[in-house]
Amino acid sequence: MKNGTKPMYQQISDDLKRQIATGELAVGAKLPTEMELTKVYQVSRITTKRAVEILAEDGLIIRRPGRGSFVLGEPQKHERKQTAMFGAVVAGIAAPFGQCLIETLSEEVWEREGSLLLLQSHGKPDLEADAILKLKQLDVDGLLIWPSAGEYLGAEILQLIVDRYPFVLIDRQVKGMETKSVGTNNVKMTKEALAYLFSQGHRDIGFVSMEPSFNSSVEERLEGFIESHADQGIAIQREAWLVDAKADLLHEQLADLLQRNPTLTALFVTEYELAVRVWESLQRLGYRVPTDISLICFDSPEELAGGVCFTHVKQDEVAIAKEAVALLKRAIEGDAKPERVLLDGELVLGDTVVAVRKQ
Repeated sequence: MKNGTKPMYQQISDDLKRQIATGELAVGAKLPTEMELTKVYQVSRITTKRAVEILAEDGLIIRRPGRGSFVLGEPQKHERKQTAMFGAVVAGIAAPFGQCLIETLSEEVWEREGSLLLLQSHGKPDLEADAILKLKQLDVDGLLIWPSAGEYLGAEILQLIVDRYPFVLIDRQVKGMETKSVGTNNVKMTKEALAYLFSQGHRDIGFVSMEPSFNSSVEERLEGFIESHADQGIAIQREAWLVDAKADLLHEQLADLLQRNPTLTALFVTEYELAVRVWESLQRLGYRVPTDISLICFDSPEELAGGVCFTHVKQDEVAIAKEAVALLKRAIEGDAKPERVLLDGELVLGDTVVAVRKQ
């Protein structure tokens, strides 16, 4: 079906229109879901989503929330009111945190009869600044920003604050600045993760975070780590903190950490990608997870290569995305009041934590 003169979403839309015209998709028939179409046409969900949007815009289907899309009897061109043009700058779409967030942002904007222009920064501050400038030049009504990791927010974001430009930060906040932001209640969820480790008999627990340290989410997770020990009256081993983990030196850093702290029975790791590297390094160092040392982190796909699922805090990306769009909608309508929305996650028990064996 591929035709180099047309983008794939248009080719898919044309093929579905043909099926409707010939009766292969009869009046009243339910259109295959976007996920089903991705398998049929071997494309991404974003591509099939755009193809279905074209059918809706052309009045060939009707969307019924929670039920699906259905073929209409007669093409009816619907005038779609564009209430707002939303811009989004995101760090990336990599699993486990990001893909669902971005899909929900798109769906939520669509449900509010708006449009979404999305650019990726790939975690690079210079690309993030360029993306913000580009979207402002396109005259979007407001911005959703999932900032790149780093100790400081970029100058372009700070300029948005000065200019009182409508925007919402996702998964970050600016301390002392008046902004709207939404993210996970990192302190509370870290305390829940640590409470589970304590319940399994762990008392000597290390803390591992990636350089650069710190962004606000990592700071909050360290705060929860400290508070959880204080609540239980358990002494913190600051010498067991690795807060400047580097990808190219992690193996050596972990070896040194464990040599200096031989009584450690568990490691709390601030993010999934780092937890994978820690897990791999531990294997190379001869440690068995979780028999010799337990691991717990934020976020994880259902399975790691080798069939291992981390015990982890699962962030509610759907709720975060919906709240972000709602906050931005209010900001665009003139509500400049700073708001910090913190949402609970869920502790998911996996394969990387076991109870401490009694000596």
